[in-house]
Amino acid sequence: MSFNDPNLKKPFKLPMVHIRIKHGNISFQTVALIDSGATANFMPSDFIGMLNLDPKEQDMAVGAGGTFRVYKEKIDSIQIIKGGQSFCDLNGQTVSFPFGTGSIPYAVLGRDGIFMNYDIVFREPKKHVMFKNPKFKKR
Repeated sequence: MSFNDPNLKKPFKLPMVHIRIKHGNISFQTVALIDSGATANFMPSDFIGMLNLDPKEQDMAVGAGGTFRVYKEKIDSIQIIKGGQSFCDLNGQTVSFPFGTGSIPYAVLGRDGIFMNYDIVFREPKKHVMFKNPKFKKR
C-alpha cells in the first residue's frame, strides 16, 4: 500500500495487509503494518471503543520512539485477508493499545503474532511481502 509522506511530499510503500478484527459480535476490516521490528501487536486506541473493550491492564511498551504506556487486551481473532478471503487466523492475540488517540495510525502486527505462524519475506525491490507457511513444505 502507498502512503504519502508529509515531510518528503511523495508516496512510499509500506508492508501493509488487509485484516479483519473480530471480538465478541463485532467485526470490521482495516489495514495493518507487518513490522519485523515490533515485538508485540499494536492497535490504535480508537479501536478500544469500536471493539467495546474496557481494558484494565496497563503496561509499558518500548519502541523506536522510546517507552510509552499501553492498555493490553486479548482480541478474539485477527485475520489476514487477501482477495476477500482469510488465509491466516490469529486467535486470542494480546494487543497493546497506546494511550491517547492518534498515537499510531493503523494496526501493527509484530513478532509475537504473525511471525510465530509464518515465515515473512520482504521483497523490497518488488515492494512485496510473502507469507510462507512453514507447516507446508514443497516436495
